[in-house]
Amino acid sequence: MLPALNSIAQTAQNKTKKKLIWHDEFEGKGLPDSSKWNYEEGFIRNRESQYYTKARLENCYIKGGNLIIASLKEKYKNAEYTSASINTLGKQQFEGDFTIEIRARIPEGNGIWPALWMMGANVNQVGWPKCFEFDIMEFVGKEPNTIHGNFHWWEPDADEAKQHKSKGNNQKFENLHKKYHVYAMERKGDSAKVFVDDKLLFSMAAPVNAYKDSFTSPLYLLMNTAIGGEWGGDIDDAIFPQKFYIDYVRVYKPE
Repeated sequence: MLPALNSIAQTAQNKTKKKLIWHDEFEGKGLPDSSKWNYEEGFIRNRESQYYTKARLENCYIKGGNLIIASLKEKYKNAEYTSASINTLGKQQFEGDFTIEIRARIPEGNGIWPALWMMGANVNQVGWPKCFEFDIMEFVGKEPNTIHGNFHWWEPDADEAKQHKSKGNNQKFENLHKKYHVYAMERKGDSAKVFVDDKLLFSMAAPVNAYKDSFTSPLYLLMNTAIGGEWGGDIDDAIFPQKFYIDYVRVYKPE
């Protein structure tokens, strides 16, 4: 651990009595650390228009102390757009009570859809939304200055058409694209809270009827920029290229 980060961790512990257990400061250059991050590849979900590329420097790289996810208008394979989606599945999962903080500057424009989110590490075994989904930050360009926090889960006892449940909130914030903000989630016992710059965005208790122990199960982290799709909507080609700057990811456990 770098001396500077020791100081940061100690400050966090003094203020909140939490211990830094995992982090990435995105130092150096080139691709992100392969011991920490995986890639999604191809067309993945939500009828989005981007092709997620794997370990391609044009779409995902470290520069100037940031991880940069670059979304491009280009012909690539059978797509008109490229972007990146990285995650910690199979490399790092977060169990029990924890707080995650991500300092980032998000892209903008119609059709852009960046997200910072977590899902159950059992996603490949039980599928979505049984694995539970915690959306720490979502932004869609068609809704300027608005940050969304949403949770998705599955209730096996509900009518089949209503088994997918969701709940969330959104708030307006300034300078989302020119300045960095800290997006955070605290999971403690049977509740979770989402924050933007220490301002509470959304909180929720564990759903009583959620699938098994999905709310409290080990989670992994995903960071991506989608383009278009079911929520991203119509795409303005004039906005490209767009860049999602992520300064750090830090995860703390209660002492």
